[in-house]
Amino acid sequence: MIRTAIVTLGLLAGLNAPAMAQTLMSEDFQDGNAEGWRGDAGRGEIRITEYAGNFSLRLQRNAWVAAAVQIPAGQAIRISADFAAEGLEGDDACQLETSFDGQDWTGIGRIEDGQDDGVTLTSVGGDLPAAEMERAMLVRLRAAGNAANDTCWVDNIRVTGQTPLAALTPALAAQTLFAVAPLSGPYSTSAFAAPDDVASSSASLNGRLVLATAHRADRFALLLDEFDAASRADRLDELPAFAIDLLSDGQDLIPVQRGPQQGDHPEWEWIFQPGRIWDGGDGEGWMRAALPVALQERNANCVQNGLMSFLYRESGEISQAVVQFGAQTCAYLQFDLLARLPVSFEPGEAAAVVAGAVRQAWRSERAARLPRSPLGDLALAHPQVDLAEIGSPLEVTPENMTAFALVADGRFFAGDCPTRQGPDPYCDVTPLPSYSVAKSVVGGIGLMRLEQLYPGARQALIADYVPQCTAARWGDVTFEQALDMATGNYTSDVYDLDEASAPTWDFLTVETHAEKVARACAMHPRQAEPGSTWVYHTTDTYLLGTAMQAYLRQQSGVADADVYDTLLVPIWQALSLSPLAMQTRRTRDAEAQAFTGWGLTLSADDMARMALFLQADGVIDGEAWLDQGLLAAALQRNPDDRGLPSIEDNLRYRAGFWAYNAGHYLGCDHDVWIPTMSGYGGISVTLIPNGHVYLYASDGREFSWRRAVAQSNAIQPFCEAVP
Repeated sequence: MIRTAIVTLGLLAGLNAPAMAQTLMSEDFQDGNAEGWRGDAGRGEIRITEYAGNFSLRLQRNAWVAAAVQIPAGQAIRISADFAAEGLEGDDACQLETSFDGQDWTGIGRIEDGQDDGVTLTSVGGDLPAAEMERAMLVRLRAAGNAANDTCWVDNIRVTGQTPLAALTPALAAQTLFAVAPLSGPYSTSAFAAPDDVASSSASLNGRLVLATAHRADRFALLLDEFDAASRADRLDELPAFAIDLLSDGQDLIPVQRGPQQGDHPEWEWIFQPGRIWDGGDGEGWMRAALPVALQERNANCVQNGLMSFLYRESGEISQAVVQFGAQTCAYLQFDLLARLPVSFEPGEAAAVVAGAVRQAWRSERAARLPRSPLGDLALAHPQVDLAEIGSPLEVTPENMTAFALVADGRFFAGDCPTRQGPDPYCDVTPLPSYSVAKSVVGGIGLMRLEQLYPGARQALIADYVPQCTAARWGDVTFEQALDMATGNYTSDVYDLDEASAPTWDFLTVETHAEKVARACAMHPRQAEPGSTWVYHTTDTYLLGTAMQAYLRQQSGVADADVYDTLLVPIWQALSLSPLAMQTRRTRDAEAQAFTGWGLTLSADDMARMALFLQADGVIDGEAWLDQGLLAAALQRNPDDRGLPSIEDNLRYRAGFWAYNAGHYLGCDHDVWIPTMSGYGGISVTLIPNGHVYLYASDGREFSWRRAVAQSNAIQPFCEAVP
């Protein structure tokens, strides 16, 4: 979105491309040097510069640098880079170029006069076709200026190669599901989807699917491991045991247990989502079943997405299951995994009342979803829209994208859900992590609900409800100030230094409430008056959730009232959100304290309808569920209450929501503050002032949505409608 909002979070090589993607170059200069790059300063200068903890390469006047990258045979190439600039005028530009001989250069992207405010980071990029031979390619970064003040900052250079999907195994043969020989995959995602012309299943599937013991993968390729998890955990490639009840409803296959399934595995928890059953087509009575599955990291929010398939007969006979993971929403840990699992099946439908309720809940869940259309249909309704700007690869690198959509005209216009093995055939139920979107949802909406129920709650004091927090640091800090990240308690007010520190990592990794609350209360000293200084702390939101729960119990007289189950789940039930939304990550102890600042798992439709609920003033069937004052502040509806500057002046943070001033970018003649819910790694749910919602889940630490918002403005202009 803006230079500091993106680059201070860095950029990692994600691997979610719509083909088998391979990262060939990834450079963010965070090591403080430009090793491997050679060039000529000309009459200008080449220098690594640092701003708010982020390093970038600065080129002035006519300086350039280039680096070589080896391109494998048969791979199409995607190239991208981020530029910020100042002082450009006339024909001046910052340019990304490539060459295969060092003589003839091809322009891939450029920014020029009008894009040089010295702040805004603009992504440029393009594609090159595959070649039959392996070859070396030069990537050049160039300042094409004529004066000493012509300045280009460049960051996040990425070159990825993509192998065509045609190279993948297209089908999961029946014999593969009964064999013992090593698997020959990876398989195309189409192998886990019912063909368009397939016959309906003639046999229902009701019973319990069991993997009795944990099972190692047949194939495991670690693609990204930023925190060196492999050195700390020797079971990353092991799939936990499970026992999941399944019910068929026509051609749908419904897991009775939805959401992360807590167990004793040290690394992973399963998530099973609704899939399909169909005729196996072998003439021997075998039916085929497929389920979208995921692994969620224990005590964290990282999600690895996969697909599972097996054969069954109505008698209860079952094949082995094949499971493949080739996508994720996880910025720091990414892998491909393929396994054949020795599952068993115990036929028998759940108790009639339970089975009926599960089937009815599934039908209600589907009926309540927003009508879903492919993104291309948006241009049919609104020809003025440039579809390339929604989910633009110049904002979010395609291999980092899990899912994206624009919600307009009461419809969910869905973009692609790419994986490394092809499009996700169950995109509508893909489980997505929230990370800090939960700060807006649990912390923000939770306090709005608490204030609606008990006016004055927002001014309650943290120390009065969290006894582990001393009065010296927390005695004058209100719930609202904790939600605003303005407690006055911090070690450094430089963005991200506290949040990225070793004590915060320790807080995130301990598993009990006693350990978390002790660390959160004592982590930072008092340095400013509460309400005066913004410093981003997940610990503050955790303490807010703890305090809100204690306040709720005191005010309601209900000893086991819960900040999530009591305040928020009734709203989600009234909206008929998916079962994923009905639970949250919690501490692994008797307190089971909701994390508050992270830990939700949601579908894209859940995210969209939460946002629409806020856009509709928190009203359901004429009943207001939320305090209107806090809601107006969060949604930037009060021009006198924008919140504190966060990172820089055109970003604000208020009531758990970020806001960006897009007025200049949109060509408005005044400020236009747009609120968004934002999650670690690259998750954004943007509440556009015209009532639209733009959302995406990605994992390349890219937080950019202005292009999509501009297209929303083209559909329904909102410059004049914003206070």
